[in-house]
Amino acid sequence: MSFFSKIKSFFSAVLRNFRNMLKVIFSGATEVILAQLKDIALQAVTELENTDLTNDNKRKEAFKRIGDYAKGKKITVTSSLINLAIELALQYMKAKIGG
Repeated sequence: MSFFSKIKSFFSAVLRNFRNMLKVIFSGATEVILAQLKDIALQAVTELENTDLTNDNKRKEAFKRIGDYAKGKKITVTSSLINLAIELALQYMKAKIGG
């Protein structure tokens, strides 16, 4: 097997794994959970946007608020889903204000 064939095979495997990971991340259950967290994530990000907190502390506070909300609503959620909800809310806000 030539060097280029090995590289092509390696990148094909990486791409396959990445696609499989995306399928897991955006499974139907994930979409339902993100829909349940959308409003609280937008609310948290919006409320924290103009505070004097550092960006890291804003993220931690948004994470806490979303986690507390999920716990109160008995929504089983992972840290990665909370982080994804925060990121989606941030991207939505940036798109909304044209930034």
